[in-house]
Amino acid sequence: MTTITKNDLRRTLLRKRRSLTADLRQEFSDRILRHLLSLDLFCNAKSILLFCPFDNEPDITPAFDYVLKEGKSLVLPKVEGDHLLLLKTERLEDLRVGAFCIREPVEGEKVEPEDLDLAVVPGVAFDRRGYRLGMGKGYYDRLLVRVKAPKVGVAYSFQVLERIPVDPWDQKVDLVITEEGILPTGGVNHD
Repeated sequence: MTTITKNDLRRTLLRKRRSLTADLRQEFSDRILRHLLSLDLFCNAKSILLFCPFDNEPDITPAFDYVLKEGKSLVLPKVEGDHLLLLKTERLEDLRVGAFCIREPVEGEKVEPEDLDLAVVPGVAFDRRGYRLGMGKGYYDRLLVRVKAPKVGVAYSFQVLERIPVDPWDQKVDLVITEEGILPTGGVNHD
């Protein structure tokens, strides 16, 4: 029996994600956003880590305005060396294309990962146990090890697999949201 490697899985799923039409990506993103905004974890959180989409990831950026209008802290990642710096972002017009061509805050008040109330993260794949496969650089694994708040993965349903290859440093999420709904992975109750 041949075991699929992380790189093979990454290549296959990225190809599939990149092949989504703009219309389908928008439809799926809208459904994912509705599920995210319906979460009690999201509604009750004061300091929320979100992300700007990259490489045809689901677009959850409409949640940025909601977070700001509700008086919550919008926290976005900024690549700094081998780590993600978390910055409180109050003005969306201050976002600029940064590392890896991803929009990120230019400046803002630094937020420690331990101070988040909720972390919403992207992934190339997730499995039903909550393990996450990223782009392979380890940025989110290094960040998530410090996050004590609930962690929510965001992906398309085809990116959720029964099991993905796991290394000792891989970090889990508590829930995965896709266009089809909310998948608990055994971490927290989302009601």
